[in-house]
Parts: sequence; structure tokens; C-alpha cells
Amino acid sequence: MLLVKWELLEERIVARHVKTFLDIVVLAMLNGKPMYGYKLIAAIHKEFGVLLSPGSLYPLLHSLEDNTLIESRFNGGKIVYAVTLKGKKKFQNVFTAYKTAMRKMENFIKVHGEDSS
Repeated sequence: MLLVKWELLEERIVARHVKTFLDIVVLAMLNGKPMYGYKLIAAIHKEFGVLLSPGSLYPLLHSLEDNTLIESRFNGGKIVYAVTLKGKKKFQNVFTAYKTAMRKMENFIKVHGEDSS
């Protein structure tokens, strides 16, 4: 019973990270290859087990495009999104900051989460 609860907790933590850092996730996925929106939704679901609604993803895609971090083009009746050079640079900077923040969080949990009895 406890194992099941722990697995659910892990899924919730992953889901929270994906949703909180969705811009980083999207830039990383588009850095690998251009994709259309529903393909991104499917890829995120496959990778993380998080099913996003189009209403969560498309406003972010539009914002990333407005900030010239991604670009879009029509291909076969679908809009395909690709990361720009500016987006690649931004991703690297944000990813570096994210890794630093996660190391700090991990160190904090190690120090304060150990049994001190």
C-alpha cells in the first residue's frame, strides 16, 4: 500500500515539474527536432506520463514564438514548430540555472531530510 502511494507521489512531482517548467521541456523537445503541437503533447505524455491539454500547450507555443524562441511554418496542413538560435541559447542558459537550482534543492533535502536522532 505504501509503495503505491509513493509511486503516485513520484508521478505528482514529475507532473508538477513538467507543468512548471513546460517552456524548458518544449524548447528541449523542439531542440531535438521540429514538431507540431499534438506531436508535442504525445511526446510529453510518452516521456513523462503527463497529458497536457491543447489549452495548456498552445498559449505557451504562441508566447515562445512571440519572443522569437521558436518559429512556426505550415507543413502538410499542420503548423510545425522549431527552436530558433535565440531559443537554443535561452534553453542552455535556463537549463544551466535549472540544474544549479535542483542541486541546491537536493543538497538542502539531504541536509535537512536526514534522521537526526
